[in-house]
Amino acid sequence: VGGELTDFIIVLHDYKAVKTFCSRLHFSLGAGCSAAAGPVGRALEADLRAGDRGSGMCYTYSLSKGAFVGVSLEGNMVASRMDTNLRFYGDPYLTMSDILLGTVERPKAAEPLYAALKDLYSNLQRKVYIHA
Repeated sequence: VGGELTDFIIVLHDYKAVKTFCSRLHFSLGAGCSAAAGPVGRALEADLRAGDRGSGMCYTYSLSKGAFVGVSLEGNMVASRMDTNLRFYGDPYLTMSDILLGTVERPKAAEPLYAALKDLYSNLQRKVYIHA
């Protein structure tokens, strides 16, 4: 029992998972565990997602704040917010596939995200090289 504020990163493990996320609506069923104490919290979840374009496994990592400890079995529905995508990208004909498969130009507003991912992967590659 408790409450938490959480930021998620959903890892689309393979092409099947990306294809599932390209659906305008998909469902998921999964399990996870999480803990948060004050400003530090972590959660890891794995789930199977299914939509009209197939199914695939996803992993979710999250950072949270609050007071919470739990293990869960979860199900949810995820819908694309086309109005939000229109405001962000400015293209009324843009599809989820265009966004997820990279056929649209990287938006300027996402540059901090791309820079952070580049730094993360650079650090991971250095660690793998050092330990290999």
